Order: sequence, then structure tokens, then C-alpha cells
Amino acid sequence: MTKNKALSKKIIFWLFLIVFLWLAVTRLDQTKNVLEILSTGRWYWIAPALICQLFFYPLYAHFISHVFRIFRLNQSWRQILPVYIASKFTDVALPISTFGKVAVFLRHSKRQNLSALNTGIGVSFVMLIEVSAFIIVALVSLLTLLIFGQSRAYLYVTLLILILAVALVILYLISLAVYKRPPSRLVLWLIKQIARPAGYKNVQPSEIEGVFREIGTDVDKKQKQIRTGLCLAISAHLINMLTLAFVFLAFTGHLNILALLAAYTAGLLYTVVSITPQGVGVVETIMVATIHSFGFDIPTAAVVTLVFRSILYWLPVFAGFYFFSKLEFESKQAKSTQGD
Repeated sequence: MTKNKALSKKIIFWLFLIVFLWLAVTRLDQTKNVLEILSTGRWYWIAPALICQLFFYPLYAHFISHVFRIFRLNQSWRQILPVYIASKFTDVALPISTFGKVAVFLRHSKRQNLSALNTGIGVSFVMLIEVSAFIIVALVSLLTLLIFGQSRAYLYVTLLILILAVALVILYLISLAVYKRPPSRLVLWLIKQIARPAGYKNVQPSEIEGVFREIGTDVDKKQKQIRTGLCLAISAHLINMLTLAFVFLAFTGHLNILALLAAYTAGLLYTVVSITPQGVGVVETIMVATIHSFGFDIPTAAVVTLVFRSILYWLPVFAGFYFFSKLEFESKQAKSTQGD
């Protein structure tokens, strides 16, 4: 079985290599243009783009800490920051990034003797509030595009699908938390699958039902905190939009606000709905096409897209791998100490 897996990996590797070489040869002129744009870019604008991300991570860790406190998980943003950065590695490394993110936080909560189910619910609410904040930002962006006659039908259709999905999730949570309906077998199965990588193999349905009842009480009492969390999530999206604005200035020489709004909306929208980890491949294609539709040539659109995606997703993977390894090492060290 191991030999078959190794052989399949080699075949896939060579197929990707052949496709890459074919694309490089057939698109040689565009490749030269991309390299020329990179070499002549105003790279001093990348410094403020990176500084934006230095503000983003503490803000997002503060956002997670704020949401966690709704569910009686008292962790400071400094404690959460390395765990969140570690989750950036699992976002790309695992086929289903959501499971990886939850598992990282669950493993951390286990080391801190925190409630595993509360942690899982907390992380789920973090992602739900973040997506809800993005929907608000996207609606404002698409309304602005519509007013200026630059609407993009594929963005409206995809956003509508996302809104419906989020609405169904919220309605289902209300039925569980407010109307005390027991979670379905599918939900129980999903929670167990998420909990298993974190070392929780015996999660009982009664525990899960009890947590959902507590959620109803917490959400009802702490609506103001939820609104504050939504504002923090919107602020995080605005920082990322500012990052994209600096990337535009670096490689186009001017800032097209409408192209910025459409590109950011398209990028984040297809990151959420794509079946690939973090929308790899899908998002790049959509962002390049969207920016190109505003009159920018394809090489310029490709450079803006790749640099922005690198800053937001690929550079953090290296830091994520470091913190992920560090957290796992500390976990093993703690286990060996307890064993002694």
C-alpha cells in the first residue's frame, strides 16, 4: 500500500511538472511580461502592505479572544496569536482547512485544560462571524460597483449562494440553541470527526447537546459582544483591503478603487466557496480575470494577484509551520514530562 501511494505521488508530481513546463513554454511572452512588471515595480509600496499585515494578526487574535470570551474561554490575544498563526499552515496543508483550524485550537485547549467543546464552538463562531463580516463588506463593495456601472454578475450569484448557506447555518444554530432541538446525526458525526485529530475520541452526544443549550443562553445574554466581534472582523477585512491597495500602487502606478473592491470581493468570495484549500488555483484565476476586466493587462493582473495572495496566504505558511511545529514539540515534551 505504501509503495502504491509513493508511486501515485510521483506520477502526480511529474504530471504537474509537465503541465507547468507546457504552460511556461506556450506562455513565454506573458512570462517575460510578468518578470518585467516585477522588476520595474515600485517595491517601496510593499513595505506598508507588509506593515498592514503586522497589524492584522494581533487584531485578528484579539477578535478570536473576544469571541472566545463569549463562551467563557478566557485567553488573551497573546496566547491565541501563535495558535492562529499555526492554523495558517493547516489551512494550506490539509484538504479541508476548516477541520485543521478547529483541530489546532482543540489541541491547544487540551493542553490548557479548557473545554474542548466550548473551544470548537468558539472557533466555529469565529469563522461564522468572519464570513458574516465579509458578506457585509462584499455587499457594500458590490453596491458601489453597481452604482458606478461596473457590476459583475458572477460575483452577485456566488455571493447570493454564500448568503443562503450562512443563513441556513444561522437558522440551524437557532433551532439547536433557542428551540432546544437535538443535533442531527450528521452534525454529531462532523463534531466527532473534528474532535478526533485533536485527541478527543469519546465525545458523547449528551455533552454536545448540553453545549448547544449553553450557546443559546450565551448568545442571548451577550449580543453586544457579538456585535463588537462583528466590527472587529470587518476591521480585519478593511486592513486586508488596504494591503491590496498598496499592492495595486506597487505594480500599476495608480489605485483603481472599483477594481480593488471587485478583486478583493472575488478573491475572498472564492476562497470561502472553493473546494480547494484556501481556494488555491481557483482564486488566482478569478482575481486575474476580474482585475483584467477593468482594463489592466493580464500580466499586470497576474502580478497584483500573486503578490497579494503571497502576502496573505503563502508567506504566513512558513511562520505557521514554525509555530505548528513548536506547539507540537511543546505538547510532546509536556506528555513525556508527565510520563516521567
